[in-house]
Amino acid sequence: MFNVRIVPFLLVLLLFACAPDTSKKATELDIKPNEKIAEVNLTVAEGKRLIAKGICNRPDVKRKLKSGIIVITRGTTNTYIAEEMAGLSAEHGQFVTGRVTPSSKSLKSASNQTSEIVLIDGKKVELSYIHALHKMSNDDIIFKGANMLNYELKQAAVCIGHKTGGTTGAFRPYINKNKIKLIVPIGLEKQVWGDLEEYEQLLKKQSISHTGIPKVWVHQRAEIFTEIEAMKTFGKVEVIPFAAGGIAGREGGISLAVYGDSTEVNKVIKVVSQVQGEKLFIIN
Repeated sequence: MFNVRIVPFLLVLLLFACAPDTSKKATELDIKPNEKIAEVNLTVAEGKRLIAKGICNRPDVKRKLKSGIIVITRGTTNTYIAEEMAGLSAEHGQFVTGRVTPSSKSLKSASNQTSEIVLIDGKKVELSYIHALHKMSNDDIIFKGANMLNYELKQAAVCIGHKTGGTTGAFRPYINKNKIKLIVPIGLEKQVWGDLEEYEQLLKKQSISHTGIPKVWVHQRAEIFTEIEAMKTFGKVEVIPFAAGGIAGREGGISLAVYGDSTEVNKVIKVVSQVQGEKLFIIN
């Protein structure tokens, strides 16, 4: 016969079994008594420059600069990468394709547009983007930016107006075959909510009511690289955001708390100090 006296005991066990395990999260966010915590405030332009410096400091990128192929596609954040990695000196706007600007302001495309940059063994070569894709092999790297980021889901998506997908449509088959490593440098100011794959499916539908809205393509098999990942290349630290937005040129900027061993935090702060004061990305 079933003993009713053990029912409360069983209920307690059940509650413990169903309770969420918060120990891992608490450990990840824990700051030890001997650790240092520092504040980092970045404008959008400073964040882009920091991302570029972090990209150049990645071990896999350094290896490919010695032996391999790297392609830098056009974009605002990629402009900074091209400057840091390939010595690009073009006027801002010349290494950009699409752009998002205020509806009240119309910008002309910069003259003398610069095409995608191809580096072989660290040297810039006169090779078209499409031909470079054919030559690239496993673990060669392509940098492509994005317009939307869901950091929690590690999703990034790009707005595309071209019928066949433009730059993204050209490299996607190579990504899907594991031929190329796709790294998406993207600032935290592009953080949005929701599942970007659901947005992609919705905006695939053609309708007169949303004429002018571009298609959204979620990057596949992509590695997201933000200001957070950039700082982690310079020191063994943890990074969490604590504020976003602002005024007087800080619109879209981000505030981050960096913590860890004092020596490691200082390494990061030293690099951050190098990017602070970066001029706004302006296209005349």
